[in-house]
Amino acid sequence: MKKREFLKSSIYALGGLGICSTGAASLYASPGPAATGKRGVSYLAPATSKREKVLAVLDQSKPNEYVPAAFFLHFNDKLGQGAIDSHLQFFRATNMDFVKVQYEIVVPHLENIKSPKDWAKIPVYKKDFFEPQLAVIEALAKELKSQALILPTVYSPLSLAQQTVGREAVEHIRQDPDAVAKGLNAITESIVNYIDEAVNRGADGFYISTQGGNSKFFGDGPLFEKTVVPYDRIVSQEASDRALVNILHICDYGEAYYTQIRQFASYPGSIINAPNILLDGTPIHLGEVQSTFRRPVMGGLDRLGVLVKGTDAEAFAAVDSVLSHAPANFILGADCTVPSDVPYQRLRAVIDYAHDWRARNA
Repeated sequence: MKKREFLKSSIYALGGLGICSTGAASLYASPGPAATGKRGVSYLAPATSKREKVLAVLDQSKPNEYVPAAFFLHFNDKLGQGAIDSHLQFFRATNMDFVKVQYEIVVPHLENIKSPKDWAKIPVYKKDFFEPQLAVIEALAKELKSQALILPTVYSPLSLAQQTVGREAVEHIRQDPDAVAKGLNAITESIVNYIDEAVNRGADGFYISTQGGNSKFFGDGPLFEKTVVPYDRIVSQEASDRALVNILHICDYGEAYYTQIRQFASYPGSIINAPNILLDGTPIHLGEVQSTFRRPVMGGLDRLGVLVKGTDAEAFAAVDSVLSHAPANFILGADCTVPSDVPYQRLRAVIDYAHDWRARNA
């Protein structure tokens, strides 16, 4: 049995939504001298690499004492060697706990898509189309895979539909959801092609974004269920079937707020990166997210708050507040991509502060 198949059959409980007490960390601990516990049961030494420390978060039978942390931003160099170098520099400078590879391929805007029926003209992009992005993933995997998980970003079918059609995409979907289905199917197949080849190039999993279930688009009503959920689920399920760890990012970038987020609880995914507030300003409590989704949670900090505007002391105070109320299995992060001009030193200070926060505050 392949290791990935073993992982999914042995660890993922509740239909892939949680982790049983077997413990991912024990499966991926580095080989070394075994210690002997009570009743003569042998176990491996505690997790030491960033890979192991993130995988340990998946074991919901016990809290993770070490708090992994990661933030993301877009680089000036989007692709090529410049992008590879920028990702390497950022990862090493910030001491973050996994390699989140930014997605920078843009599908062509098709001028001949003038009506919902024209969506049948949208092509399926094969792996060759994504080659510049795949080359970045492959290079980062060769350099860093032994140290940390490689998690490329995946944009949603709705996001790529907007790139393809432009501003009219949402209106076309509202006008004739059945007609646009052919185009959404093609876009979704393209994303699946990207996911499959990214795994072949070294990706351990994905950071999968969802849009469309918010107030800026379709809300959580029938149109959302018809034109967003089926395609999102195909993408998420493919990633779940192919990869080790996937983060579901419920994106509210651009003030696209949600009235609720429990409608995403059926989406596949290992870890949930949720927004901080709902449309009416109600805070989204991290513990409730873990309770609702029955999975570990990532986030807590405002991407535009004291993390980028305050002093180190104010940022540390915000981390104190988040971690004081965070669920037992947690990765510190922001609710979305932080501005590109945030000093790396600030992110490094916050990440280092989080790593041993629970040990200091035990």
